[in-house]
Amino acid sequence: MTTLTDAQRAILEQVEAAQAGVPTQRVRAAAQGLTFGTADEIEARARSLATGRPYEEVLAEIRGGLEAYRQDQPLASTAYEIGGAALPALLAAPFTGGTSVPLTFGRMAGMGAMQGGAYAFGTGEGGVGERLARVPGGAAGGAAGGAIGGAAVRAAGGALDLLTNSARRLVGRRGSSVVENEIQRLAEQTGRTADEIADDIINGRILAENATITAAVRALRSQGGEASRVFQETLERRPAQTRKAAMDELRTYLSDAAEPSALQAQMRSDEATRAAERAAYSQFERAPAPDEVVEALADTLRRVPAASREVEEALRASTGQRPFYTIAEDGTVTFTRQPTIAEAERVRRAVDNRASTLYREGMGGAGEAVAGAGRELRDVLDLSVPELATARGQAAAVRANRDAFEAGRRAMTGDVNERLMEFSALSDPAAIQAYRAGLMASLEARVATGSRESMIRDLANDTKKEGMILRAAFPQDKLDEAIYSLSTAAQSQSAASRILGGSQTTETAMEAARQGMGVSASDALAVLRGDLRATARVAANLVPSRALSDAERLRIANVLVSEDPDLVRRAINDESAMAALQQRLSEIMMAATRGATGAAATAGAMPTAPMSGTAVGGLLQQIQ
Repeated sequence: MTTLTDAQRAILEQVEAAQAGVPTQRVRAAAQGLTFGTADEIEARARSLATGRPYEEVLAEIRGGLEAYRQDQPLASTAYEIGGAALPALLAAPFTGGTSVPLTFGRMAGMGAMQGGAYAFGTGEGGVGERLARVPGGAAGGAAGGAIGGAAVRAAGGALDLLTNSARRLVGRRGSSVVENEIQRLAEQTGRTADEIADDIINGRILAENATITAAVRALRSQGGEASRVFQETLERRPAQTRKAAMDELRTYLSDAAEPSALQAQMRSDEATRAAERAAYSQFERAPAPDEVVEALADTLRRVPAASREVEEALRASTGQRPFYTIAEDGTVTFTRQPTIAEAERVRRAVDNRASTLYREGMGGAGEAVAGAGRELRDVLDLSVPELATARGQAAAVRANRDAFEAGRRAMTGDVNERLMEFSALSDPAAIQAYRAGLMASLEARVATGSRESMIRDLANDTKKEGMILRAAFPQDKLDEAIYSLSTAAQSQSAASRILGGSQTTETAMEAARQGMGVSASDALAVLRGDLRATARVAANLVPSRALSDAERLRIANVLVSEDPDLVRRAINDESAMAALQQRLSEIMMAATRGATGAAATAGAMPTAPMSGTAVGGLLQQIQ
């Protein structure tokens, strides 16, 4: 039989005494932390209802047990209570992925203040006033504890993430595909996520045309092989393809997309409206003019004899007949037959034309007088023949639309401010649409010339005249889509020029040297700025690397020019086991940070809440 030493016997006696002493209250202590100090009251209420015992008696019994446990095992009881305060964040982690709102230092202090104040109120005794007196101290202690505890765990999480990321990249250099590593490096240089790049592809862009990686793509292409052929064929085809897509997008909202061109669409529209105009006026060709119109017509011919010469010339050209009136030397007008309504309207038009001629020749006074005579005849015609006013309005609309179309065709010439004012002066929807059709006709004419590439670039640029006119005239609810298509076409043109043209540059040579290293330009810049995380990442990646093979370059090229968003997304996303581990550890550390914030807030509120309660309570007694 083994004989115990005096020291061992003493330790054994202490353990036996502890086991026979105060019972532990671990669950109750943890529940206090979990419920902000209200678990004792909840349990007392439940037991009182179940047994019929007085609530205050049961509550005193529970609190006595908790207090005895705190006195007997202060460290253990405090640990369980603080651990209970951390449980809500840990239990919610599976549902939030450990993420949700990022925890800044200020946010952790705010959470700590709320939790500390709630704990102070819940652990208080007495009435509402006594409990509220404890809240300021609890909130202050909770804010300090929550911020410090959360920040400490967050810092530990950052260090763990750095180590895991370095390990992932080291393993990735040796264990994962060098092709995927290179694609991920290039994608990182763009500054866009895998989902954003996939959205670009859905909307007509490809990764190879991103401006930030054209030097890298040029380096891949310059090394020959099948990869070079893939880049050559794709980038030679893309500018025309994206330009056509952009022009189709513009035509959809500026003109009739079903027509071969905006000009042909307008010509068809003009022909149809002129036919409608002729049909509207045909009813007046044989209709005799009312007496009051004949009288006003005679007065107008007497006052504006020059208009009669235009009418005579038009009549002889169209029918070969002499006019239906004569004008004596004294100005007396005699009609050889009853004029028709259409003939009276032709005289009115001739008078308006004469007024316009006088204005152009600088004879404003004469022009105003002749215009007045024309208005008087028109008023009599409109009053006597209301249907004529309707037909005239239709004809005026046709001419206004034709003028707007021509203005649109001139939109890209002359002073940009004048052109913008011309468009802003239009109010009739039909005239606005005619202007847009004219603008489209102008663009279609230019896209068929050698200036098509510069035109696309200028349309995409909001500081250029072309871009300013387009943004003013284009339907505003569709403008973003059109600009995106134009930017895609401009980007495609630029990428083709930079990647396929010219000789190799220093930048291209540097990109060729970086192939397979997994170090991006942003990594290098961060190292120069003193970023320790970036330095560790670069150090992990600077392992001996071999040159890419022809087959590997071809696989990279196929991804960079791919129009399949899912394929590109899979190539960019690092779905290796180490990446999954890093993501999971990040989620766990985020949950741990939230839990630590709550636990430290409770720990901070424990000593400060009673101090606040005593101080505020004493102050209230002095006031009373």
